[in-house]
Amino acid sequence: MANKYLLKPKLGTIKQAFFLEDEHGNMIYEGKMIKFSLLGASPFEFINYLTNKREEHKVGKTVTIEQGGNDLISFMSKRSYFKYDDKKIWDYLHDLGIRIDSNISTNKIGMTYEISYQGNHIATIASSSPKGKSLITTDMYYDVICEEKDLDLVFLVAFSIAKTEQTFYN
Repeated sequence: MANKYLLKPKLGTIKQAFFLEDEHGNMIYEGKMIKFSLLGASPFEFINYLTNKREEHKVGKTVTIEQGGNDLISFMSKRSYFKYDDKKIWDYLHDLGIRIDSNISTNKIGMTYEISYQGNHIATIASSSPKGKSLITTDMYYDVICEEKDLDLVFLVAFSIAKTEQTFYN
């Protein structure tokens, strides 16, 4: 049975953190920088509070490549990535069997991402905003719908979308 979660990135500080909460505000998953590295990747700890699984990974700085032009199409076609254990995150996820299909949300401003793993749909991630605030804010949150058994993979995908602020993935 699918559950609904809310991903809350904390990007405005040197030590980035990403929190996944359930509908009751309980922290379910966390990805937090352990130590800031000025040069190179920083160690991050990923914690699944439901299973008590803890992993440490090296997460690099986000790199954005502009496609050129000043129009909306050029803005939407920027490419962003970071290295995850020395491999570009999108290559890492692709090699695992993750596919991301992105679309402009029809019921609100923002994006919706359909996530599949080895050909099977496992999650929907959608742009969201803090309660009582406009979606046009620096605090971009994400609604995450998935089954508990898929949390490790889905959190990494949501973390990657939030960290890169990548728009289209198809």
